[in-house]
Amino acid sequence: MALVFSGALASCGGGAEDVGTLPAGGGRYPQAAAQGVDPRGLETASATLAANPYTHLLLVERNGVLVMEDYFNGASASSAFDVRSVTKTVMSILVGIAIDQGLIRSVEETIGDYLAPVVPSLTAEKAGITIRQLLTMTSGIPWLELGSEEQDYSAFVSSPDPLLWILNRPLEYPPGEVWNYNTGASHILSAILTEATGTSAREFGQAHLFGPLDAEVGPWLTDSRGYCFGGHGISLRGRTMIKLGRLFLDGGTWQGRLVVSESWVRESTAWHRATGDALPWGSGYGYLWWKGRDGRTGLEFTFAVGYGGQFILVVPERNTTIAAATAWSGVREADTNFLLVLSTIVEAILPSLG
Repeated sequence: MALVFSGALASCGGGAEDVGTLPAGGGRYPQAAAQGVDPRGLETASATLAANPYTHLLLVERNGVLVMEDYFNGASASSAFDVRSVTKTVMSILVGIAIDQGLIRSVEETIGDYLAPVVPSLTAEKAGITIRQLLTMTSGIPWLELGSEEQDYSAFVSSPDPLLWILNRPLEYPPGEVWNYNTGASHILSAILTEATGTSAREFGQAHLFGPLDAEVGPWLTDSRGYCFGGHGISLRGRTMIKLGRLFLDGGTWQGRLVVSESWVRESTAWHRATGDALPWGSGYGYLWWKGRDGRTGLEFTFAVGYGGQFILVVPERNTTIAAATAWSGVREADTNFLLVLSTIVEAILPSLG
């Protein structure tokens, strides 16, 4: 099974973030027991990932308390990492904020409503694809990625105009009918967001998502038109990833401030499509969020996923969010690491959430 979400290009800039202070006190995970977390599960997870030379970080937050914050292989709380397709989930949140603000009217608006002026060659069939179909991976635009030995990613990112490259592809299926994981189609959302808001995805995100979270988005890769890639390439710190998970656990509110509407949180994390188990524990799909269930604990979770071992898990039944980041560039073991990190979270950490 090919788990390919990778790639790299030019950057959109970045900056420093106040990472606060690390948990203090006696014992390795002094906050865990008080929050109903068995520290032995955290210790097992830490030992497993510490043995991997590519692990960057593993954080666990429950009830608003950071009970585990482990960094590996030279990483620290101030390190920002390219978290690959976790970018897609950030894009989903930004689309929701734009809808909340009336900059995008609804998910039923179309590619043509926003991109016809900047892509004069846009065909009627592509122009009619809706934002909802882009969010649910049902655009009908062909793309080879998950489960395929052939991959479209490299041709897409190395093309002179990636947006035009993906929009010029003839439809494989009628829009809305077939789920197919498509990094290229996710990029269309970034172009729509920029045309709707008049700012880049990074600028809009900093002003309306990361700023309110008291965080700062790191570098974000851009295409030849200057659009931040919508399907990959954002860099985040571990605590920022945790904050995104907590934002959704708290219904779109951060420390009493509404950042994204509760209706968008519900709608975007609902099960919209079955994936045919395209990923382990990833049998369902929302609006650029994966839906999962652990058969052993019975816990359901919503998660953001990135190539090579990047994750944000949201576990509503346990009021818990989990973040992980792993080196991927030039790493031949990236697919193995992806499975190692996800299985460690599911098999060691989830059972510890009493």
